[in-house]
Amino acid sequence: MSIIKKFIALILKKIHRFYFTPVILSIFIENTLSLLRGKSHRYSYQKKENFFLVAEGNNKILFKNKVRGFSVYRNGIDNRGNFLFSSYCLDKINFDRNDIVIDCGANYGDLMLKLKNYINVENYVALEPNPSDFKVLKLNYSNSILINKALGKSNNILPFYVSTEQGDSSLIKPKVFTEEVEVQVVTLEDLINDLNINKVKLLKVEAEGYEPEILEGIGSMLKKIQYIAVDGGYERGIRNEQTFTDITNYLLHNGFLFIT
Repeated sequence: MSIIKKFIALILKKIHRFYFTPVILSIFIENTLSLLRGKSHRYSYQKKENFFLVAEGNNKILFKNKVRGFSVYRNGIDNRGNFLFSSYCLDKINFDRNDIVIDCGANYGDLMLKLKNYINVENYVALEPNPSDFKVLKLNYSNSILINKALGKSNNILPFYVSTEQGDSSLIKPKVFTEEVEVQVVTLEDLINDLNINKVKLLKVEAEGYEPEILEGIGSMLKKIQYIAVDGGYERGIRNEQTFTDITNYLLHNGFLFIT
């Protein structure tokens, strides 16, 4: 991103975050910006449900937090879908319509923006522990298997630190969060057993630093998973530690290979 684009994004974030900025003004600004840039996506606001909607052609998706939503969809829905698809190297995988994908840390279901072109929406298993994000996820993908729980290394009830605007809510206490809620945690081993899944084409894990614990909870079900895409960046806890090393060692030790 160029310096100018970064500056504009920063200014827009400040405007949208400002308490006295009305929703209608935020939408007007973003729609005008989209028009001037030759983009086809447009925003609207559903006041009764207090949700935002972005539409582009036949595609649309709801979101809750306007600051984060405007930021991630600013270049359009297709761009957002392509970005995630590429980020997780999913373009290296040959999907079949009947393939099952488990999305841990689904948020609003953005992974399906492009993935729905490759698998049936009924085969999308999405886990999102954040209560407010899960409400939106249910509206976006009501025909998928949606679970308002977190994955971990054991079945438990644990504190979950909500940071919706930054999209980095986690079971590991971060530097900044807006609230703490209790969530139900299940192991992936039990989840796959309970759903009677014989084969998982892809497991995508985005847990803001809690990835090692999730992989530890796969147990005997690891043999049923063909591909695993994990974000192991510097996101764990107050010190922003990386989890890539632990993740890599675990997967290599269990027979997985890198895709390049």
